Amino acid sequence: MMPADQIRARAASLRRVPRPFFTIAALLALAGCTDSSNEVQTFAVDVQVQLPETYAQSAASGSRVLLTSTERGTADTAVADAQGLARFTRVLPGSYLIAASLSLDAPQALALTGQSVAVTLNAIEPARTITTAPVAPITLRLAGSRLGDLVIKEVYYTGSRTPSGGVYFSDQFVEIHNNATDTVFADGLLIADAFGPAGQINPSTVPSPFQVQTGSVFVSSIWQVPGSGRQVPVPPGGSIVIAQDGIDHRNDPNGNPNSPVNLGNANFETFNERLDGRDLDSPTVPNLVRVVHRGGFDWLLPVFGPGVVVFRAPSVAALDTVLVPGTTATYVTRVPNNLVVDAFEALQNGNSAAYKRVPAALDAGFVFASGTYVGESARRRTATVIGPRRVLRDTNNGATDFEIITRPTPRGFGAP
Repeated sequence: MMPADQIRARAASLRRVPRPFFTIAALLALAGCTDSSNEVQTFAVDVQVQLPETYAQSAASGSRVLLTSTERGTADTAVADAQGLARFTRVLPGSYLIAASLSLDAPQALALTGQSVAVTLNAIEPARTITTAPVAPITLRLAGSRLGDLVIKEVYYTGSRTPSGGVYFSDQFVEIHNNATDTVFADGLLIADAFGPAGQINPSTVPSPFQVQTGSVFVSSIWQVPGSGRQVPVPPGGSIVIAQDGIDHRNDPNGNPNSPVNLGNANFETFNERLDGRDLDSPTVPNLVRVVHRGGFDWLLPVFGPGVVVFRAPSVAALDTVLVPGTTATYVTRVPNNLVVDAFEALQNGNSAAYKRVPAALDAGFVFASGTYVGESARRRTATVIGPRRVLRDTNNGATDFEIITRPTPRGFGAP
């Protein structure tokens, strides 16, 4: 028989609960399960890439989008789909630089902007903190260099007849249109009339003696748009109207009831300040700066057909002043072709090509009206319409770029 103390010890051992036995592998597995709750989660990020607002469509399909971590230096790339959407599927929380780029060749740019010039567009957001999946796509709008420039849109030069049969030319105007994809500031823009007759006005009329100098255009009077650099913005598809006299020529006592235009809302007028006060100064329309004036009491464009040039130059005083051959006191200013922004030429009739004053490099053709004081105007044709923006034809050939219309249309357009 067992002693009592041994019996008590044996009973106690039977009541103990056995301790579980773990292998090293099992412990590691358990540790792994515990750490899984601390894993860093990733999420998807969408980037919506848009073309500039003045382009024909919004979605920038084919754009290359780069998502760069500013903390780790790593980068991921995605290409935007047909809707301009680029998706990144495994993005870690952090700070990112987001960039997009798209290169368009000339045909692609023409379809989107109306300008056949290759261009590269870019956009960047330098510091975007992403900690959770964005509810909406991150939007980037591309931007690039300006395509296109200012062009001469309309030149009303023929004048009109008064009720008594007299002649009236104070209602002439020139309209300059922004054909570019971005705002252009017209501050400092120069406008001038080309020297020389428009045709065989009388038996003794001879062409301009400067025709052989095809690298420059020779001008008489020069006017300048005022402003210090950013005071005269012209938005894409917008324009500025420059009047000879900024009044409603149809109703003003100084006007002509038969005139076809109201220029009381012109942007500028040319005022030639004189002692005799012969030139009218409209109190409501700002004046251009008179730089050089070699005409009469006002800036009269030849009613038989003018050559008009818009250009930019650091200093008009630095341009060459040239004596006209065969004269003793008639001077003109030589404007090199590379300074010219745009040019327009109208001649007396279809047989007046020998009298061209504007080099072919600037305007290879010309237009002509049916006569003088007939109220007709020369207006640039519309090439295409992109959203609210008109893109005007600009082939440097006035014969195809312009049309003669029966009445002037300041700030108006023809059909595409």
